[in-house]
Amino acid sequence: MKIQKVTYYDHELEWRFEPIEFANFTLLVGASGVGKTQILESINKLQKIANGESLNGVEWDTIFSVDNSIYQWQGEFEAKKVSSLIKDDESEKNSHFRILREKLSKEGKLIIERRNSEIIFKGDKLPKLSPFQSIVDIFSEEEDITPVKNGFKKIIYSNPLRENSIDVIMYPKIYSSLSSKPSSLEEIREMNLPIQLKLALTYKYVPWVFNKIKENFINIFFQVEDIKMDPDENDDHLFIMLAEYPFIQIKEKGVNHWIKQRQISSGMLKTLLHISEIYLYPEESIILIDEFENSLGVNCIDVVIDLLLENRNTQFIITSHHPYIINNIAMEYWKIVTRKGGVVTARDAKDFNLGRSRHEAFMQLINLDAYKEGISIS
Repeated sequence: MKIQKVTYYDHELEWRFEPIEFANFTLLVGASGVGKTQILESINKLQKIANGESLNGVEWDTIFSVDNSIYQWQGEFEAKKVSSLIKDDESEKNSHFRILREKLSKEGKLIIERRNSEIIFKGDKLPKLSPFQSIVDIFSEEEDITPVKNGFKKIIYSNPLRENSIDVIMYPKIYSSLSSKPSSLEEIREMNLPIQLKLALTYKYVPWVFNKIKENFINIFFQVEDIKMDPDENDDHLFIMLAEYPFIQIKEKGVNHWIKQRQISSGMLKTLLHISEIYLYPEESIILIDEFENSLGVNCIDVVIDLLLENRNTQFIITSHHPYIINNIAMEYWKIVTRKGGVVTARDAKDFNLGRSRHEAFMQLINLDAYKEGISIS
């Protein structure tokens, strides 16, 4: 799946995104608070809507491609005032929001449309169905809609370090519950698992891919001699349930012992997991990365960016404040984000007549009022 354009309006928060076009690789840049993270969140919320969630006051219009076909999906939920402090039957009732309108088209031809409580599917009026679930979720088994449902499953909001810190206790349970050996790299990619678990399966069952990941990592951290994933057998403090789980371990040149996962720097660990994402997420995934520079050292950035740009089967939408990152990504990938009140706009660098060379364009960018300030009240 590839997202081509998104228009999004949050009536509850009174935020609106003017139509934003996305390439295979998009870098969102701009001052803090202009809405870069909110753009990623809006795409993530489209996935939630496709999965049947009901979201207060959200209105959307998105164009995307799946299996070489172009789709357009539009819709709007009702907006209600809801107190998050009250937890009772009434607030539970108010947490469901009706879809006021919705339609899905393929190659310009309308497939299905919802108007208030009425749904028309390929010209036929259907019995009354849930007013809270999207038609993508309700009709996910239909031939023309299944690819859309599957496509939205491939939106991944990448935050591997947070994933690790929260779920490390759950990983061994999930790992031990896997009943069969993956038959191929493709099967591992399609598994709905955290990236570290996919890396563990790759180490065990597809070692040639693990070696590619390792080679890219060692190209960044030249002091590293080897990487393995094995149980932490020498740690007396581990719970029994963790005893068989393969943790990441690193061997550095000139050092006799292996560095255990909990001792690996956050920058090294995040770099390894980002490289793993590139190899182990499904084909045609959409990877959202907020503040790409977090925990990454300057020595990591070039190689990881090159890997992202080389991967043409995955769409990356990332945000960054880091001058080194922006200066090392060609301006053709930049989207300069500004906000006027609650209206967020993302424009191509060429719209600002920036210089031809990467460095010249970068120097002009950081001196743009739109980049330095980015927010106006009216």
